[in-house]
Amino acid sequence: MKYAESKLDDRLRKWFQSDNSRALLRGISLEEGALRSLTSLDITFEYPITAVAGKNGAGKSTLLAMICCAFHADKSGYKLPKRNNNYYTFSDFFIQHAEEISPEGISIYYDIAYNAWKPSPRLPEGVGRGYQERKKSRGGKWNDYDQRVHRTVVFLGIERIVPHSERSQSRSYSRVFKHAPERGWERKVMSAVGYILGKKYDDFRFLEHSKYSLPVVRCGAITYSGFNMGAGENALFEIFSTIYAAGDGALLVLDEIELGLHSEAQRKLIEKLKDVCLEMHTQIVCTTHSKEIFECIPPDARFYIENVKNSTRVVQGISAEYAFSKLSARQGLELDLLVEDDVGMALVSSALPTNVRSRVNVIEMGSGKLLSRQLSAAYLMNEPKPIISIYDGDQRKREGENLSHAKRMAEDPDDDFKEWFENRIGYLPGDVWPESWLLQKAMECTGKLSVAFKVDEASLYDLISSALQAPKHKELYALSESLSLPRQVVLHYVANAVTEGFSEEFIPLGIVVVAALARAA
Repeated sequence: MKYAESKLDDRLRKWFQSDNSRALLRGISLEEGALRSLTSLDITFEYPITAVAGKNGAGKSTLLAMICCAFHADKSGYKLPKRNNNYYTFSDFFIQHAEEISPEGISIYYDIAYNAWKPSPRLPEGVGRGYQERKKSRGGKWNDYDQRVHRTVVFLGIERIVPHSERSQSRSYSRVFKHAPERGWERKVMSAVGYILGKKYDDFRFLEHSKYSLPVVRCGAITYSGFNMGAGENALFEIFSTIYAAGDGALLVLDEIELGLHSEAQRKLIEKLKDVCLEMHTQIVCTTHSKEIFECIPPDARFYIENVKNSTRVVQGISAEYAFSKLSARQGLELDLLVEDDVGMALVSSALPTNVRSRVNVIEMGSGKLLSRQLSAAYLMNEPKPIISIYDGDQRKREGENLSHAKRMAEDPDDDFKEWFENRIGYLPGDVWPESWLLQKAMECTGKLSVAFKVDEASLYDLISSALQAPKHKELYALSESLSLPRQVVLHYVANAVTEGFSEEFIPLGIVVVAALARAA
């Protein structure tokens, strides 16, 4: 399903892209050298919540470590209770055994929106997008940590989901934890966690001893501590408490954000994080293995990282469906067939015969631009598995634009790129957007559809005519409301009737798919 940006998304984006007062991280690039499996990369952040997916060993955790080392901090700034410093250095993350070779010859650039740069010809007022470099020469050390832009950074790793009953320190201090002073944000944390888990908390506070803390909640007459919380519940209290404790404008870096949470809770977590990011001006970068997390954030906030032939490739704007098909067993199918949305998926799935459909993985991408982008990524990665993009019919007149976009994303491709691209694209029938084309054809299939929808043929004809007057891409919603049926049910019946009644119009599509399968053989 195509991601629909909300008013909250729009507010978050406008704030994030215009604010120079909080040293927001707007980009990171590894210009020289290699860190673990990461080689040259360049990432731009356009939204305050960023999620990174990829297979194990692709470099996700290494990227988080690089991001943590972007900033320094004032001595009075927030730090996690168990840390000695309120800032991070590369030695916090890159630890070598005596037999391992320390990384050398590395140069990392951080793109930061900041209002206190030293004035320069490019930034005469010292305000705007500037760059800082962290480098490590051969045989040398990382340069000038204390010269970094100051900002609070907090890293939460996977240890946050270890139950207190399994933490040796918590068990040792179980009888000596004492009430901690209230910070003023406890009710906000309690409300956020309660919403995510569907629970009503009447009280929440922390108990503390030395550097260690223990959450305690009350639900009605029952009071229980972190010793008797689930892993996800403990993790949520830590995440939201950390955001509020870190204060305005902090950067929160999270490894595997979804750990300990079921699917519904993951979606609600992102909902609440959006609210809190706007309230606290927090920036969040996380890794994930969850499709639900990807689906809940805008496409340009999603990154898929991959190591191909010892070279790092990063794809921005990837669909959740495609990203997680790359991580799943469905890679065993012979062909990835990309479509713009669920209408394209319904038409393609209905039009292809079973013997072809069983060999194809049909994936929604969200837009024509993303189809072009994914083709360019496949070209760059030289993926062994074939891929084709089936654009909506109204994209025919934009083929040149889509080719140009894919070519730009492919980073100076060979001269054969145009031919390569054209061999991997096809179109849905018609020259208008598919909802309009589909319902225009449905008007000629009212006999069959009237039986499926249990409405007389004349009335159905009028309902379809009326639905065609709805705003662009809303036609199926309008028809489904008139029929008092879910949109997906209406789409299913209409797609089946039209692909059967106008099968000749899908012949060019079939040719493209069969040709792609032949190349795979």
